[in-house]
Amino acid sequence: MRSLRFLASALVMSAGAVATTMPAGAASTPTPHSEWWLSSWGIDKIWPITQGKGVTVAVLDTGVNARLPDLSGSVLPGGDVTGAGTDGRTDTDSMRGGHGTAMAALIVSKGQSTGVLGVAPQARVLPVTVGNGATTAEAFHVRIAEGIRYAVDHGAKVISISQAFPADAYPETCPTDILDSVEYAARHDVVIAAATGDDGGVGNSSQAPASCPGVLAVGAVNADTRPWQRTQQVSYTAVAGPGGTVGWVGKDGKPGRTASGTSQATALTAGGLALVRAANPHMSARELVQRAMATALDSGTPGRDDQTGCGAFRIHRAMDLGFTVPRTAPNPPYERLDRVMAQNTPSAPSSTSSATSGQAEKKKSGGGLIAPIVGVVVFLLVIVIVVALILARRRSPDGGSSSGDTPDRRPDTTPQSFGRPGQRNPGGH
Repeated sequence: MRSLRFLASALVMSAGAVATTMPAGAASTPTPHSEWWLSSWGIDKIWPITQGKGVTVAVLDTGVNARLPDLSGSVLPGGDVTGAGTDGRTDTDSMRGGHGTAMAALIVSKGQSTGVLGVAPQARVLPVTVGNGATTAEAFHVRIAEGIRYAVDHGAKVISISQAFPADAYPETCPTDILDSVEYAARHDVVIAAATGDDGGVGNSSQAPASCPGVLAVGAVNADTRPWQRTQQVSYTAVAGPGGTVGWVGKDGKPGRTASGTSQATALTAGGLALVRAANPHMSARELVQRAMATALDSGTPGRDDQTGCGAFRIHRAMDLGFTVPRTAPNPPYERLDRVMAQNTPSAPSSTSSATSGQAEKKKSGGGLIAPIVGVVVFLLVIVIVVALILARRRSPDGGSSSGDTPDRRPDTTPQSFGRPGQRNPGGH
């Protein structure tokens, strides 16, 4: 059963009220061979409902050329964690012609000059420059970690990371600083989508941050929804997005030749997640990730596989609440994150043991007061007895002298040290 939103949309379209689903100012005909995902995802039925308005997607990449007509008004001032001091709206890629710009265009391009449309043209991109991996993996993952936190702190609801580096050497295949940032994003209800990598059939090593718990790891499929031949084959792949022969808009503003990869698949999937969040603002990040996997279209090997995960991501299925997903449906990214967070959380001291310790301290402190009181009482009794004896002798018939008789020595009444009242008992917990 379809949701009421989709039913209402269909009625409006059938009545002719919606003449076009193209964004305002867009070119009339998008490049057909490079944007096959428009029809594959049924965008003509999704855009009448939402084009992503109100949702910010952070793109952690090489920066974005915000001056391009296709991106006009769609790129917010962002940040730069490389130390270059930019606001993210300059593409620093000198190797691939503008990787960050290309990813942003797949999300929010209006197609005004190139005809290449983004999947969520009314969303906003927050560019965060992290570089292109030309530095060491150790330095690069620090940038990724800082970039995630920057994106969360500046209002992103979806984070797209089409960057990766080998992570087999790390626990949980995730550097600690990135894991901390992913936990930070999860606590702030932010979805992170990251590319699994393009070495399928060759190395298939774990690639961070896609390998990290709490991240929606995205593989790539072709137009026929079969796995793109080089998509990474790893156990943590969650879903797959359009990645085979996808259009490219470089930082020079020109539509380049088509390209393939999990980078494009991730950017498009992130844009699709933005559409779902815009249509369902109360849907949590955890539920969104769960629904994205549970409603995916099976692809490749029947059932879950290491290339496409649960299958090809389908926006309308994740968006449409008519596709029932049980609360108990598997959610591997968050289940892994929950386990790690539980292991890293120090156990709180038992209230019972604390109370017992406090009582013990009070007993010990009280004991320190009883000893001197008893000593004083004994001392007074001894004096009374001695005085009584002296008086008795003086009154005795033989008139014995007391000059050679003295009372016993004064007893030592110094209290033993049990610790000051309120002092912590060494070894107590």
